[in-house]
Amino acid sequence: MAAAQPLVFDAELDTVRERLGSVKGVNYDTAMWSSAINTRNNVTTDAGAGFEQTLTGLTLGIDSRFSREESSTIRGLFFGYSHSDIGFDRGGKGNVDSYTLGAYAGWEHQNGAYVDGVVKVDRFANTIHGKMSNGATAFGDYNSNGAGAHVESGFRWVDGLWSVRPYLAFTGFTTDGQDYTLSNGMRADVGNTRILRAEAGTAVSYHMDLQNGTTLEPWLKAAVRQEYADSNQVKVNDDGKFNNDVAGTRGVYQAGIRSSFTPTLSGHLSVSYGNGAGVESPWNTQAGVVWTF
Repeated sequence: MAAAQPLVFDAELDTVRERLGSVKGVNYDTAMWSSAINTRNNVTTDAGAGFEQTLTGLTLGIDSRFSREESSTIRGLFFGYSHSDIGFDRGGKGNVDSYTLGAYAGWEHQNGAYVDGVVKVDRFANTIHGKMSNGATAFGDYNSNGAGAHVESGFRWVDGLWSVRPYLAFTGFTTDGQDYTLSNGMRADVGNTRILRAEAGTAVSYHMDLQNGTTLEPWLKAAVRQEYADSNQVKVNDDGKFNNDVAGTRGVYQAGIRSSFTPTLSGHLSVSYGNGAGVESPWNTQAGVVWTF
């Protein structure tokens, strides 16, 4: 169950990253936005305790843009909720309800250089309905907290209607350690579950102005992620500790479209696929709207 929490953090973080990516080179004063997500993860851990996770959530945010002589900044706040249904490969199921709150900021120079940052905290409510090797069932629940940060820096080149944005990013996340006991007496001592990740990627987009006054901007993005945290440990009863991490290299491939419907209302839709480091994500979809004023 503990291995699902970094995946929840990541899915929620992606909604804020999409928001920061969408405002590059855009002039506005203040905006409110929302983004709905649906994600599937098929996970294999070193301990053999694999699971399938289906996450659905919603993030709401507000931000303002401040222009300077040669650059601009944005500052924003967001909160959200997500629910994960988890099926364990060894039998049984579980749920994770996540409540998240955070802040973000971005700086962009007129020459195309930019830096984005996100800080985020989570409250996880975890429920477990496990199935033992003898066929018996056991249940339990526990709460945990998480906190993380994300920094991204890159350069946006614009050539006519095309733009190319290579970037580097770093993400860190940790939960607090928790102990819990199932109804059959089985005890679990969950240590801090962490993310320590580097990422390199490139996004390409094409801007189109339509005759009815709306705009379309299809985009593609590809990234390589390297996860370094490799000692996320769980101890069950007195059977020793086992690793619960998904360290390694992972590829992520995304496609999406942004559109303005009116001068103050716009929307976006995206889908992605990821694989590597013990996690296959057959889909990660986002759909959202933005209202500027």
